[in-house]
Amino acid sequence: GKWKKLPYETIGKLEHYPAYFEGVTYKIGVYAKNDNQTIVRAEKPKELIPGSIATASLVSSILVGKYVSALPLYRQEQAYKANDVNISRQTMANWTINVGLTYLKPLWEKLRKEMMDSSIINADETPCLVNKDGRPAGSKSYMWVYHSDKKKNIVVYDYQKTRKEEHPREFLEDYTGILTTDGYQVYHTLENNNPDKFIIAGCWEHLKRRFSVEIKAIGKQKVKGTLAEQVVLKIANLYHIDNKGKELPLEERKEYRQKIVAPFVDEFFSWVRDNIDKAPS
Repeated sequence: GKWKKLPYETIGKLEHYPAYFEGVTYKIGVYAKNDNQTIVRAEKPKELIPGSIATASLVSSILVGKYVSALPLYRQEQAYKANDVNISRQTMANWTINVGLTYLKPLWEKLRKEMMDSSIINADETPCLVNKDGRPAGSKSYMWVYHSDKKKNIVVYDYQKTRKEEHPREFLEDYTGILTTDGYQVYHTLENNNPDKFIIAGCWEHLKRRFSVEIKAIGKQKVKGTLAEQVVLKIANLYHIDNKGKELPLEERKEYRQKIVAPFVDEFFSWVRDNIDKAPS
């Protein structure tokens, strides 16, 4: 019998092509005048690091590997050797420092300056261990993180060796406005010393966390009807109401919060004032 063609059967597969290295040679035109004393060279391509083989694609790959994929430089060095590319971890480290100071630090300064125009800034600090900075290995340092309002949506990290008040004071020297923080006293010191510059607004999540810890310590059986349970439930309900407007454009969400969410916030603090004397000291 005869055959007729039916529609193709379609199946999907996924291939992976590992990254590859490509050595690129640039030939620079050089001319000498007949007097043998005048030499003219064509303009060279702009170099990321003058006198180095480093290119933007190569260094960005190293940076993404180290800071996004958490690949230490010694492992990248080994991976490069497997592809017959010999770049030592020391060279990679030098490139990282070089581009950080040359290209990323000015960007950091620009972002910090842009952030100062925000209507509100969120601030927090988290410990990190450092192996080599002149102190004993494993010494504790801090990464201070600042997040602008949603309109600018800028996040800036500020590494410091300590948790002292001088660090946020210097970072925020050009800022006047609301600072959302946890209960760390340093931020309140900023406000007390600069009442015309800063208004400290507490963080709901940190507030809720304190009572959640208390509930865990009390146990589920004994927590029913306690003030701690009511605080957590009220904040959870506040989150639920606020999240209903999270997809709105910024101005509409602001209006939603003022009209819908604000009354629940007022009710919460009214309840706190009514019950504060009932809380165990």
